[in-house]
Amino acid sequence: MTGTKSGAVRAGAKLVWRRQRVFWWVYAINFLLAVTGAATLRARAGAILDHSLAANRLVHGFDIATFAALADRPSAPLAAAAPGSVLSALVFFIFMLFLAGGILEVYRRDKTLRTGEFFEACGRFFWRFVRLLIFMMIVFIPIFVLAHFVTSWSGKLASNAPQPLLGFWVEVAGLLLVAFLMMAVRLWFDMAQVLAVAEDQRAMRRTVLQAFKITFGDFGSLFWIYLRLCLLGAAGLALALWIWVRLVRPEAIGVSFLLGQTVILLWIAVRLWLRASETRRYQHVFPPAPEPAPASEVAPLDLSPSGPPPALGEPFLN
Repeated sequence: MTGTKSGAVRAGAKLVWRRQRVFWWVYAINFLLAVTGAATLRARAGAILDHSLAANRLVHGFDIATFAALADRPSAPLAAAAPGSVLSALVFFIFMLFLAGGILEVYRRDKTLRTGEFFEACGRFFWRFVRLLIFMMIVFIPIFVLAHFVTSWSGKLASNAPQPLLGFWVEVAGLLLVAFLMMAVRLWFDMAQVLAVAEDQRAMRRTVLQAFKITFGDFGSLFWIYLRLCLLGAAGLALALWIWVRLVRPEAIGVSFLLGQTVILLWIAVRLWLRASETRRYQHVFPPAPEPAPASEVAPLDLSPSGPPPALGEPFLN
């Protein structure tokens, strides 16, 4: 197994490709929940736009004033549909947290698990990952406080500093620092999940501390893996937005739908690629113990004596 940073990324890509059934299941669940969440908006907006000449301004383009007027109507279709969309997003988040244990177990063993084995791993690690999520939210609190301080300070500098752009550059530098810290924390708890599955640990506080040592002891390699894949996903999103704005006609709803689904596929693939790469990097630093061979492959114990049979009256064991 190659242990370089690029090697972990390549090994992770191959692992995702070999176990791509996980990828398609995640996409199918995401698509089903998205359709469910959009159904309320479609029904409420359709009740208004199906009998309005203003519909052409949204079907054959995107008129901001028309969209704002639709949102401000007494029936408020967008506001009424928001709880359904938020609920679908929350269900998807919880379900992905549930699946994370099974996904990491598949990547750890590099083996297609039976359905029962996969969901058994999901259930075994779910509450452990919930505890890790709580720990992560606690660690995020001072970062959120820092972000609030940066925005407040930059606003004061923009109003009172003699240099007009000083507040802007302070805000840019501060938010870049906040983004870096948030990525580092996310990487830390990603590795905590990998560690919990690899070692089947139950004590999550100890797992968090061990993952901290692993992450920041190999931070350059792990963060470079994380950053490259995040930039790949961002570049794909930017390219899709450019194609949608520049090349796709407003009335080409089918093309817009396919483009949006392509972006979703890309982001799911990047996330699974990152988890597979993290698993491969961990296995390089801490090689797993070989699994015991199945009983059918174990050679039978040879109890026959190596020499000639003992003479009559001679003890069998000397």
